[in-house]
Amino acid sequence: MGDKGGPAAPETGTKGLPARGIWPYTCPMSLTVQETEPIRHSYLFSELAQDELQRVEERATSRNLRAGELLFAQGAPCNHFFLLQQGRVKLYRLSPAGEEKVIDIVGPGQLFAEAVMFMGGRFPVHGEALEASRVIAFDARDFSDLARANADLCFRLLSAMSRRMHGLVNEIARLTLHSGTERLIQYLLDQLPDGEPGSPSVRLQVPKQVIASRVGVQPETLSRILAKLRNGGLLEINDDTITLRDVAALRRLTLE
Repeated sequence: MGDKGGPAAPETGTKGLPARGIWPYTCPMSLTVQETEPIRHSYLFSELAQDELQRVEERATSRNLRAGELLFAQGAPCNHFFLLQQGRVKLYRLSPAGEEKVIDIVGPGQLFAEAVMFMGGRFPVHGEALEASRVIAFDARDFSDLARANADLCFRLLSAMSRRMHGLVNEIARLTLHSGTERLIQYLLDQLPDGEPGSPSVRLQVPKQVIASRVGVQPETLSRILAKLRNGGLLEINDDTITLRDVAALRRLTLE
């Protein structure tokens, strides 16, 4: 039971994860002026009328997360959706045996969990900070009320969800039709900065075991694939920085 006058502690469920949402049991902060700027440029809010935007911002809150801190648990009520300002958040599911499968890794500037508002109201995955992070939370119920009165907003949501669904279909194809080597190469190619001249480098932003889960292999398999590509002269590995020495050859490997 919580202290008198304070919030009760979250109920715990399977494997110690909270059975209900994490957000209601924290101390969220009002937004600063600087935090409202990325909201205005987000695809979901960019064309809202000024009064609609003000309503969203007034009901939004922000919060800092520690590395390893759970933002929400799978099956918890979806009362908020989020915009990541800084850091990294992994979205994952746990098998009955406790095995973790990373569904996505969210980076700065990305919205996430916005589609859950229209999926029965419960998070289909766990959301956990991979490093010190800061998120903005939006009131899901209030925003869905706003969407009901705004046809253009509904079409933007449909467009975004269609893109996301297309991405998931491609992900299923990669997991079922491509080898672990091909999936890892594609993951590295996806991390390349635009317009990088010469031999581009990728700095791994998340632990290798998370990358292994993301591409659907065991950590030891990931290490063997990296070693094989390094020995083949395609990669150069220096701690958490990987230099792609022959991008064209790597791309060809993903098409074989």
